[in-house]
Amino acid sequence: MEAYVGAFSGSLTYRQYRVRDSLSGDYLKAFDEGIQRNLFYPLDPSKDQDRSIGWCDPKFALDTDLDPSAYVMTDYLVLGLRVDAWSIPATTLKLYTEAEVRRVMEEQKRESLSRYEHAEAKERVVMELKRRILPSTKVIDMVWNLSDGMVRFFSSSQRMNTDFMDLFETTFGMTLLPHSAYGAAQSTQSGLLASERDQLEAIEPSYFVYADTAVQAMTEV
Repeated sequence: MEAYVGAFSGSLTYRQYRVRDSLSGDYLKAFDEGIQRNLFYPLDPSKDQDRSIGWCDPKFALDTDLDPSAYVMTDYLVLGLRVDAWSIPATTLKLYTEAEVRRVMEEQKRESLSRYEHAEAKERVVMELKRRILPSTKVIDMVWNLSDGMVRFFSSSQRMNTDFMDLFETTFGMTLLPHSAYGAAQSTQSGLLASERDQLEAIEPSYFVYADTAVQAMTEV
């Protein structure tokens, strides 16, 4: 099962971020090195890993042999975030595990198996089912405007956005801030000095209603 979400097809729902850091030096070369280290790689049914995440070609998710010509588009950097996961239905796993347990008992002429042997049977079944089924695939586009530092990630899922932020910062060595007045002020492109941006982190919330006024209003309701 494949799901494409993003700039080229699918839903246009996105979350917007701002890159806090400025571009410097030969940043495209550094970016390419980071992307190559974090490319998507397929799941291996012989291993315990049930989920794989990484970058892919935004126009064709199966293409993970990327070079800058595939993802740099004038002032934009566009990548696909691909996530593959195995999801074996609980009922299916239970049925096939029971079948494997019965096979072992019949083969060994036994009335029952130990808890450890049950666990081993389940592991064999999981491995076999992984060989027979394809993992689910999600591909979500990321569009980064290199000129103004704005990043759009085409998913509203909290888990996917958390994974995206982690992978982005690991890949590019830059900090992402959710787009807001605070995030815009924290950007190096805001015009504020570094010392002024540091002061923002110490700002505490202001209340627009005095506490005694709020209490009085509540008692009058």
